Amino acid sequence: MTPDETAEDRGRGVLAGLLAPLRLPERALEALESLVEAARELGPMRSELTRVREQTEPLADLMPTAERIREQTEPVGELLAVAERIRGQAEPLAELLPALERVEASLGGRLDSVHEVVVALESDESYLNTAVKALTRELTAMHKTVSELQHDIDRITERLPDPDASGPLAKARDALTGSRG
Repeated sequence: MTPDETAEDRGRGVLAGLLAPLRLPERALEALESLVEAARELGPMRSELTRVREQTEPLADLMPTAERIREQTEPVGELLAVAERIRGQAEPLAELLPALERVEASLGGRLDSVHEVVVALESDESYLNTAVKALTRELTAMHKTVSELQHDIDRITERLPDPDASGPLAKARDALTGSRG
């Protein structure tokens, strides 16, 4: 003991030494109480285990089915190997994608240019259609005029004297009809 320890501290140490055998039964009681609590929990655990066992009993019947499924899925492994070979063969195609994208962009630009030309041609066609309609109207008017002139010439020439006569009217008739007598 050190000189700093007081008589009270020394008394506590002696008392602790005397009470040590009494603490052992207290610990034993705590352990027993813990065991009792654990035993109380065994009943619900037992019923839960029974319920789980009842639910898992049909799984034994599923084992043959699972085996059949495994046998049927073995060809899938072969398909996976084929798919892997295809993927290996398709890898060079991935290198073509940038070139195809460039071609696509180029074709898109050309299509835009063609579209502009088509729009311009449609505009020109519309103008030409309008011009042809106007020309048709003018030709129809000219045809009508020429037909009227022809009718007038026919009417005038019917009134002229006989072509065998050689007078000024006969000469006019020849000039108008284009015939020489």
